[in-house]
Amino acid sequence: MAQAQEKLKLGGGAAFDKARLKRLRQQGETWEVDFRALPQPLMQTETHYLGLVVKKRGGSLLAEMQVKRRPSANDLATLLGTAMRQPLTDGAHRPRRIHGRGHRQWQKLVPHLEELGIKVSVTQELPKFKAAYQDRLRQMQEARRAKMIRPTEEQAQVEQLFPAIAQWVSGGHIEIGDQEGLGFVTMALDYGGVVYEDDRPRTLVEAMAALEKGLRKWFAEQGIDLE
Repeated sequence: MAQAQEKLKLGGGAAFDKARLKRLRQQGETWEVDFRALPQPLMQTETHYLGLVVKKRGGSLLAEMQVKRRPSANDLATLLGTAMRQPLTDGAHRPRRIHGRGHRQWQKLVPHLEELGIKVSVTQELPKFKAAYQDRLRQMQEARRAKMIRPTEEQAQVEQLFPAIAQWVSGGHIEIGDQEGLGFVTMALDYGGVVYEDDRPRTLVEAMAALEKGLRKWFAEQGIDLE
């Protein structure tokens, strides 16, 4: 509710300063703009969003920003103002048209864009934005991987010892440990639910051995070869 009543910040000192933006040259470009939710880590309670402005022709990324809550009209104004005044590629300029998904909280910004001579079109298909978003996700994931703990040479042998489990976790997940009311459980799950479980193991080694045997049998029944 607070975001719906938020007053637009369009004057001096704001990224979206209409007086300054009007002085920028206007080019016959179409931009795609949107905010999309970022994957949420297990320990993170709030959803973060990534906003991007991308040229429809060529797919060049002009601006990006992250917010740690539902994006508001001011967030969109800041993102677009940055794309016009300080784009990551090319010099400062205005587009001729903007394509977006038309979220309700952004409608109050549309008249101000039209005052700048920018036509706003609502569409659910934003192919250049989607490609840039997926590329940015890959970059962020690689950046996180660079900080992860690397296994020792001895630990790295685990995939050779348990090849069925290694193949399984590339598309599913496993659970091993004590669960309240159930005791020690060993399970392999995919998006459809549990495909293998065993309550007999009592140690990690026993659980891994049971999972390896159970998943080998499951792969064979499905006609899937181990890689």
